[in-house]
Amino acid sequence: MSPGLQDHYPLPEGYAFRAGVPDAETYCRLRRISGLTPRSLRAARMGLPHTLYGVHVVYDADIVGMGRMIGDGALFIHLVDIAVDPAHHGHGIGSAIVGAIMRHIRSTIPAETYVSLMANGEAWRLYERFGFSNVLPDARGMALWIDSQ
Repeated sequence: MSPGLQDHYPLPEGYAFRAGVPDAETYCRLRRISGLTPRSLRAARMGLPHTLYGVHVVYDADIVGMGRMIGDGALFIHLVDIAVDPAHHGHGIGSAIVGAIMRHIRSTIPAETYVSLMANGEAWRLYERFGFSNVLPDARGMALWIDSQ
């Protein structure tokens, strides 16, 4: 990612950032209503404490957006769970969340860190604004779901 990219996207009036991740119930709700793959409370309770850095957005005491980074903190970082309540779309909340995480990365993580993410649908347009680019054909993202059954 190129230095000097615009990472500062302020929240509109009435919205506020909070450090950390939401509780497991809110996390699962935001994933579900924002169109991300639903996750179980059990998995959320196990995984969320291992977040390297997270932010969430509050409006009238309700958590309406979230995002977090996971990884080893120096070699590899992965952005995950960038989610905004659909009732609050169109206010730049997603951009503000990614911007907050990118500011944290740029101020705390070594320059040679590989930062990656998976973009759902048209979300790649958001991430391009922060310097992310499609890695095809040099690399292909792959995934494997571990089924609990």
